[in-house]
Amino acid sequence: MTKILRLGVVPYMNAKPLIYGLNKLTDKIELLFAVPSLLPDMLNNDQIDVALIPSIEYFRNGNYVIIPDISISSIGDVESVKIFSKVPMQDIRTAALDKSSLTSCTLTKIILKERYHLSPQYTQWNKQYDISNINTDAILLIGDNAIKVADNGYFTLDLGQAWFDYTGLPFVYAVWVVKKGRRISGINNLLKNAKEAGIKSIKTIATAESQRLRLSEERCLNYLTNSIRYSLGKEEIQGFLAFYQHAVSLGLAPKGVEVVFNES
Repeated sequence: MTKILRLGVVPYMNAKPLIYGLNKLTDKIELLFAVPSLLPDMLNNDQIDVALIPSIEYFRNGNYVIIPDISISSIGDVESVKIFSKVPMQDIRTAALDKSSLTSCTLTKIILKERYHLSPQYTQWNKQYDISNINTDAILLIGDNAIKVADNGYFTLDLGQAWFDYTGLPFVYAVWVVKKGRRISGINNLLKNAKEAGIKSIKTIATAESQRLRLSEERCLNYLTNSIRYSLGKEEIQGFLAFYQHAVSLGLAPKGVEVVFNES
């Protein structure tokens, strides 16, 4: 009996093109959905075999290799990683961070510290769309939540755009990884083919996501084609490494971690 391959993935719209068609391979693959902050532990504990993990966790763990050519990234405006603030950005003194995030929490700290020279008091936020009752100056939201919350009355900062303005580089939010030393035959091609199938079917995905999220099809299609990128080429790797260097400089990641790609 062939062992089923367990893939851990985030439940957000931005990941749907990466897994398009995989749900038809139920005899070979099981998709398990969890927020980004939970997936690394699931991989570490062997609850899953492959994970789409927050990029910061690659550097913090040190025991992963990256599936090449695939990421969830942006160059400029990303729409789904945003700070909503009741005060101008330079006046933020307290901020709540979406507890489902790891990379975006780190990015928030980098942008607020290095661009705005701020070190606010941080707390966690574990709710969804209603941010009207937050008791902090600002809040970070990610994923579908960030897209659905209206900007009305808030100062907003798109962190993908803020990163690009600061560095001139793409930002990599998530990458597929497996554990070092774990050989999974054909996994690179499997996930690359799934990505390519998803990109070819992006309009179909946008239609389905617009119904799920109750957003316009046009907005979902624009998000999936213009805001999110799925490659992991030279520019994305430069952005990935720059993020790591900034995280190290603020004590948010250990020194000396190299980027290593999976070969199988």
